[in-house]
Amino acid sequence: MDMQGFTSGELVAQLMRLLPEVEPYFEKAAERHDLRVSQVIHWEQVNTHPGTLLSEVLVYPLFKPLMKSPEIDAEAEDFLARCFEFIEGLEEDPDGWLVDTAHFTFLEFFLESREVLDRAFRFAWPKTRAATLSMLRGWNVPVDPSWEDPPRRPPAPLRSPRTPCPLRDAAPWLPVASAPVAGHAATLVKCR
Repeated sequence: MDMQGFTSGELVAQLMRLLPEVEPYFEKAAERHDLRVSQVIHWEQVNTHPGTLLSEVLVYPLFKPLMKSPEIDAEAEDFLARCFEFIEGLEEDPDGWLVDTAHFTFLEFFLESREVLDRAFRFAWPKTRAATLSMLRGWNVPVDPSWEDPPRRPPAPLRSPRTPCPLRDAAPWLPVASAPVAGHAATLVKCR
């Protein structure tokens, strides 16, 4: 599965799409500039560097505590999986400008402990995995062979984490199709 990279101009939209949990922190950053979150379309409106903004609204309040936590539940796993999808988007920036942001804002933090590295490799996408391995080798940090092989990733969800699906939420055992099935369209619901 490939993550579509995004540019500096798309960072705010991608952040809010993938990680809506940042909204209360983003709200505080926007308020400092007399803006509402809905008015912020580019990170430059609320901060001097994308890494500074991401540190304020994502890394320090949400990401680092979960990465350091001794145990995480299914909800935290889902959140971290989306964080690493976002990090991969930074790594895949077609202009290359956000790659340094990914490195200094996220990857260097992985050096904090073996436990953080283990968790990072559990969720890392291909570019993030390769960049992290390269960073470790550059700093002569021993690489655990298990970090070389990516875990099998489940298929992507049919809907974003923010969009409710009444049928799936009420009856998760019922099939939900991404396209109508001939003769059975009335029994299946498409959730986005």
